[in-house]
Amino acid sequence: MKSEMQALQLCAPGRLALASLPVPAPEPEEVLVRTVATTICTSDLNDIAHNPFRIALPRVLGHEGAGIVAAVGARVRGIPVGSAVTAHPVIPCRACENCRRGLGHLCARMGHLGLDRDGTFAEYFRIRADRVRCLPPGADWWSASLLEPVAVCVEAVERGRVQPGEGVLVVGDGPFGILIARLAAARKPGKIILVGRHEFRLRQAPGATTIDARQTPDVLQAVLQANAGRGIDVAIMAAGTQSALDLCLGSLRARGRAVVFSSINGPASFDLFRLHTRELEILGACNDQDYIDAALERLLDPGFRIASLVTHRVPFAEWERAFELARNHKDEALKVALVFALDTKV
Repeated sequence: MKSEMQALQLCAPGRLALASLPVPAPEPEEVLVRTVATTICTSDLNDIAHNPFRIALPRVLGHEGAGIVAAVGARVRGIPVGSAVTAHPVIPCRACENCRRGLGHLCARMGHLGLDRDGTFAEYFRIRADRVRCLPPGADWWSASLLEPVAVCVEAVERGRVQPGEGVLVVGDGPFGILIARLAAARKPGKIILVGRHEFRLRQAPGATTIDARQTPDVLQAVLQANAGRGIDVAIMAAGTQSALDLCLGSLRARGRAVVFSSINGPASFDLFRLHTRELEILGACNDQDYIDAALERLLDPGFRIASLVTHRVPFAEWERAFELARNHKDEALKVALVFALDTKV
């Protein structure tokens, strides 16, 4: 194994740069993974542009990755060197009050790849061994890198308590909105409606009734008409805007449930009287409460077609093109993967 690696470091807001860094050594409970594929998340683009989490810089970004175990810490068992793995970037402390309550995804001292430790936009990354899962033969690397996106979308559907026969609205046609719509469809709702702004993306949720907000004068009325004139049972907000929140809450029938999956940067407003008189619920969905294995099961299910979400696979050497695609080409790109090797299957 070589001693240095290529990595993408955020050096200042707006400045992502290629760097040569030492290959890290795993701590006793960690594994070192040679990255094969890593996908770009919308939050990575936000971190690059604005650094909203006040990441201490410089920092190697990236948190959606899969690869091959190159080394293991002294206390790691059951994950041999050479194993093909996918990783979940959220690292609970296992000791705080929330962790003791079984809410590790809301850990008060949470670790996170790409935030408080170096992430997956590098030839190697290290992570605590309990946050990786071994992949079976035949899995493809770019699908495997989406373990955490699928897991957090499972959380959104679970928080909404989606039931068979219910009317479900998903607002936002990014990769997460599409994943949520696909996962919700598996619950056999009476109707699933996806609202977005890109015709290409709206086509990625087969079985959903889609509404292009750019082409629809009254989106709320269109949602209600699509649901046979009735209010929605569950509305999941997968776009972080005031208008998305207004649409979710405005579409709900009495005792409907709104899931805030995408947050709004800054204060938001809503009609408290409507919340009161219709007994509505507003539920947060942040990270995921131990859905790693459920997410892996869906990743490996051919019927879920996870690979179709990775529309572009770009060699790591062309990383600038990859980020330009992810940032500016929403009419043709969903998830963009940086690929470190030509391997396509485990």
